Amino acid sequence: MGQMIDEEDCEVCIPFDQEWIFTYGDLVTLLFCFFVLLFSMCVYETEKFKRDSVVEDISKKVEESELGDDADVNVEDKGVVVSFKASTFFEEESTDLNAKGVEELTRFSKLIFLLPNRIQIEGHTNDSEPKNWSSNWELSGARAAKVARFFVDNGMDPTKIIAKGFGSTRPKFSNDSPTKRKLNNRVEVIVLGE
Repeated sequence: MGQMIDEEDCEVCIPFDQEWIFTYGDLVTLLFCFFVLLFSMCVYETEKFKRDSVVEDISKKVEESELGDDADVNVEDKGVVVSFKASTFFEEESTDLNAKGVEELTRFSKLIFLLPNRIQIEGHTNDSEPKNWSSNWELSGARAAKVARFFVDNGMDPTKIIAKGFGSTRPKFSNDSPTKRKLNNRVEVIVLGE
């Protein structure tokens, strides 16, 4: 077995008198942790900025398309929601896009097509029973599908589109006046969060 050598007799042993290196090591570790946390916050802020930028672009596009009174842009948990009055695109109880609807959706779709996000299209109605449809479910679903079909026919990747009909189950306003009922008839195009 090896023999213990006294430090004073060792030719290669050098006394360690630089204890400041431990404090320096702790300081470097703390700085590293600080910058990692700072970087993680910056990534979050960048994502928030990207989302704000999407909202701004969509709002600007809606204003340019002269739909100011007929469309609303909001940010919700699910994404950026652009809500269009159904009367802008469809005649009463119809699922055929009118000329104004085609024109405005063509303009609006140019912005949507540039986004990598999936798009969800939701149809909504008021609580009045439709005359030409079995229920509001069918009417709202058919309108959402019509807008989705329009986007696909104009070049959007169909795997990025979801169409849903909610009928009168998610009103924005109470259905206690003709004006509010009209506002509940809407199609919402939602740019989903990634």
